[in-house]
Amino acid sequence: MPLRLSRSLQGFDRRLWILFGGRVIAATGFSIVMPFLSIFLYTEMGVPMTLVGMIFLGNALSGAVGQIIGGELADRLGRRPVMWTSMALRAAVFLLLSLAIANLVDLWLISVLLMVSSLAGSLFEPATNAMVADLVPPGRRLEAYSILRVGQNVGWTLGPLLGGILAMFSYASLFVFTALTSATVAIIMYAWMLDPRRWDAQTDRFHPRDLLKIGENRVFLLLCLATIPLMLVLGQMTSTFALFAEDEVGISVAEVGYLYALNGVMVVFLQLPMARYVNRFRMTHVLTAGAVMYAAGYLIVGWASGIWVLAVSMIITTLGENVTSPPSINLVANISPENERGRYMGVSGIFQTFGWSVGPLVGGVLYDTLVTTPMVLWGSIAAISLLSAAGFMWLSKIIPREMDLVSEGPASRVGPSAQ
Repeated sequence: MPLRLSRSLQGFDRRLWILFGGRVIAATGFSIVMPFLSIFLYTEMGVPMTLVGMIFLGNALSGAVGQIIGGELADRLGRRPVMWTSMALRAAVFLLLSLAIANLVDLWLISVLLMVSSLAGSLFEPATNAMVADLVPPGRRLEAYSILRVGQNVGWTLGPLLGGILAMFSYASLFVFTALTSATVAIIMYAWMLDPRRWDAQTDRFHPRDLLKIGENRVFLLLCLATIPLMLVLGQMTSTFALFAEDEVGISVAEVGYLYALNGVMVVFLQLPMARYVNRFRMTHVLTAGAVMYAAGYLIVGWASGIWVLAVSMIITTLGENVTSPPSINLVANISPENERGRYMGVSGIFQTFGWSVGPLVGGVLYDTLVTTPMVLWGSIAAISLLSAAGFMWLSKIIPREMDLVSEGPASRVGPSAQ
């Protein structure tokens, strides 16, 4: 098995491995902060969970703007300039956040800085995903996106472990470390990354109606809409789940870090084998199965009385992550025209970022209302995931079969009016 897996990784462009390294470093820094941000706001600053959710919603709105800007700039200026600039800006903002956190300044200043950080970071994703689609042929894109996700989760394995330790001494130190990792990625992207030769920049002047034309592609639009509930549920992992685990179940902050590390380890060792296995199935069917796994994983949190039930929940939801994350990006690559990949990735990212970031608001309202009845709380969250399962099943009925298969990918033939 290790030999077969090693052979399957051969032949990828060197730049994919640079992106992989960048993901490891960036995710390490980001995951040091995010799992503990809601805990800091709630326990240290006394912010109600509903207001915490509203802060995350503000991040979603700024992130949506960043996705649009990042996608458009990636198509016009190139993937590389957008990636290194994004990380450099994020490094500067996280340094400012470390000062704000250390001095417990006004909550609204912290909220504004978090929004700016979200905007800067959101520039990075559409450029990265578009570059992968440029570099890798359709039949291997699912593996390529899986490789990036492994890199991201290597970081998510290391980050919470470090964050759980650092948080016991100083929350401000978390933001300093994240600033350093973001600056490192910016240097790597600037010094070693090159744009693909076949990348063809858009030269026409941008107009907001260009984005509206994408909405004429009902296959793409339904994919985006079906993704929102799934990302909303995923957003509970770094907010409601973390708080419930510490505040209601009674485990320590360090043990919360162990649960996130479990998630990272599972992705590192299982993501690529699972991606190779699901290659044979239609991507919409894989997404449906993953959404059901999410529902099951979150539902059992309602029975948690210790870390072991939470660990089982994390195992199930991580399996759901493994089978949904790469196919969702690969579907966008299959649907999008080659010279509009950044735009399509950006618009898709809007929906994903919105769902992920509005999740804490929805979760915060549910938490404040239903925390005394855990089964109802987590049953409600699980039901949201089933909305995505229904959406993906509907999508499987209308999407052309060749778009829905990993080995196909008629990206160069599919325009905004594809039905």
